[in-house]
Amino acid sequence: MYRISSTVTSFTAGLTIVASLLLAPANPSVAFEKVYKTKTTDGSMLFSDAPVSNGTIQRTSYSNNYGKPMATASCNGVSLQIMSARAGFIKSEIETAAAAHKVDPLLIKAIARVESCFDPHAVSVAGAQGLMQLMPATAAELNVRQPFDELQNLMGGAEYIAKMLKQFDGSLELALAAYNAGPGTVIRYGGIPPYKETQAYVVKVQEHYKLLVAAK
Repeated sequence: MYRISSTVTSFTAGLTIVASLLLAPANPSVAFEKVYKTKTTDGSMLFSDAPVSNGTIQRTSYSNNYGKPMATASCNGVSLQIMSARAGFIKSEIETAAAAHKVDPLLIKAIARVESCFDPHAVSVAGAQGLMQLMPATAAELNVRQPFDELQNLMGGAEYIAKMLKQFDGSLELALAAYNAGPGTVIRYGGIPPYKETQAYVVKVQEHYKLLVAAK
């Protein structure tokens, strides 16, 4: 059985491990015989290899390479199969959101991977919520009324990255920087701001995106 908690994972693994994850089958049934998805009493999502009745997940604090807390709880130790299963559960929602806002679904998948490890109930210490980690104010602007609903959150995230791409003339680097640090910050610095977190974020998403495209 696997108890899964939410996080934004640090990019410490080598590209070989990342490639293995991204190339893993999107269909959870390929990863193992059966995967059970259970919403627990605290609102968290539990993935297991057997049915669960009343499981709970203990949330802990997790920090990235730069020491700044990211999401509550971590997916440290989560197998590549489980991560693939998580992505597989939201495959159709990613495609729907991407099509609605004319964004490459692989880009949405890469962002969700870095933002939340595909956990629809991820919550950061700053208050960002869901798969693509929308701040409450941003979610409200995007008319995302239920940020922990997979499709609503992905629709909002896809709309926001589409707006950033348009605002920054199709520059993926600047759009990703704006997604992480806000468009005003990117404009103020005339490019990717000198924040380690944002700089690392832009690199991580692009690396995942490139691997996904190469594996297509």
